[in-house]
Amino acid sequence: MRDSVRRLLSALALASANAWSADHCVILQYHHVSEDTPGITSVTPEQFQQHLDYLLINDYVVLPLQEVVGALQTGANLPDKCVALTIDDAYISAYTEAFPRVVRYGYPLTVFVSTESVDDGLDAFMTWDQMREMQTRRVRFENHSHSHSHLVRRANDESTEDWEQRLAADIQTAENRIGQELGRSPTLFAYPYGEYNQAVKQIVSSMGLVGFGQQSGPVWRQADFTALPRFPMASIYASMRTFPGKLESLPLPITGAFPDDPVVPLDEWRPGLTLIFKPGVANAQQLTCFLNGSPEVHYQWLDQPAGAVVATGKGRLNVGRNRTNCTLPIGDTGRFGWYSHNWIRRQADGSWYREP
Repeated sequence: MRDSVRRLLSALALASANAWSADHCVILQYHHVSEDTPGITSVTPEQFQQHLDYLLINDYVVLPLQEVVGALQTGANLPDKCVALTIDDAYISAYTEAFPRVVRYGYPLTVFVSTESVDDGLDAFMTWDQMREMQTRRVRFENHSHSHSHLVRRANDESTEDWEQRLAADIQTAENRIGQELGRSPTLFAYPYGEYNQAVKQIVSSMGLVGFGQQSGPVWRQADFTALPRFPMASIYASMRTFPGKLESLPLPITGAFPDDPVVPLDEWRPGLTLIFKPGVANAQQLTCFLNGSPEVHYQWLDQPAGAVVATGKGRLNVGRNRTNCTLPIGDTGRFGWYSHNWIRRQADGSWYREP
């Protein structure tokens, strides 16, 4: 009997150790939780409920985003079934729909706040009083800029120095307002619209902030902490058909990806994404990439550096935001490595595109 108990305890200890031996986590990104807002940035309350139910039933460990970042930066282990929940913009549905649900499950939540809309008292957004209430129930508020403007866009008559100062002031204003109202200055920053370039990332990093984009894929220890990925949850991309696969995604086994700036040169309409695989990835040529959802992608495998491939969409980029998603089967696990890269394309004359 003692031997049986000992074996059981050893098995439980091993299972527990394996459950907390991961170097990655999946971050989910929401905007609206509503049936009355644009589908492109919304999940319905029913969909949000289905997501939370799935996490609970399937034993996912939902961690505070700040804790995930800290573990990745220090090399601490994370649970293999690791998830963090985030909501951008501080729309009112974060309070009326998301908040009571995450409280019911005891899940932590991070909300990235655009402070100007809150300060202006717009009906579509939460109030500071509501945030103070949420803050007592495992909800943390982080920086999403003050104005929620397109940070990469510089006015025609604006110098580089003036543009950089404007961006830094805008981000710092949000930093100050959140600190004043909620008693703690943010350490995390989400780029409005998921748009950034090298200069914007440098500004965010120089302010001591960890950056988050809207490109999909899990975060991992070797990721770019000035632009960490999140899985956008909206419309068809929040479907329960694809939701489990995103939760089970693994980091793509690469040592590098280029370019690291999403904004493409004016003469570039078919840019290539270069991925460099780790040595020993036997099935690297099973890589599958999609440009804006199209599988029409050409792969050029390079001799140098070894294990490198250039994935180029056969179609031209759209003016505005574009995305290349790449996946690769990982062993016989049934899980996929995932990497995503955003492209931002200006109009042919160099002017910035207008939102529809």
